[in-house]
Amino acid sequence: MSAISTTIGNDTSAESHELQRTRLSLYYLVGYTLPVGVALMFVPQMTMNLLLTNHAYDDLGLRMFGVLLFSLGIIASGMIVNKASRVYTVTLFVRGFIIAALFVLYSQYGDPALLAINLVVTVGWALTFLSWRKDKAEERG
Repeated sequence: MSAISTTIGNDTSAESHELQRTRLSLYYLVGYTLPVGVALMFVPQMTMNLLLTNHAYDDLGLRMFGVLLFSLGIIASGMIVNKASRVYTVTLFVRGFIIAALFVLYSQYGDPALLAINLVVTVGWALTFLSWRKDKAEERG
């Protein structure tokens, strides 16, 4: 019985490792992936026009990207709901890769939509990174 009470009270519980600010920052991620995913699935050309594109994109590719983006939003929502703090840092690495890839694509194609998307992703990355650092600093004491 004492082992159970020790386990419940010690600092290895899931609640003590919850990165509350980082978790809240992921709402921003969900806030753009779900609506933009839906918009790309149903009105792809209008969505790209709102992003100031100067290229013509195929509807099928945009709709598929919308499905992927919406799916990522669902995964991020699941991370928030389940308080999966152990994988919050993975979102930093994934979005870091996306930011780098979008810069490379912009340098090749010069489409302003890529910069607009990159700005949105970069703001979210910065929010999560700063939140994560503050959470980790508080965790260390």
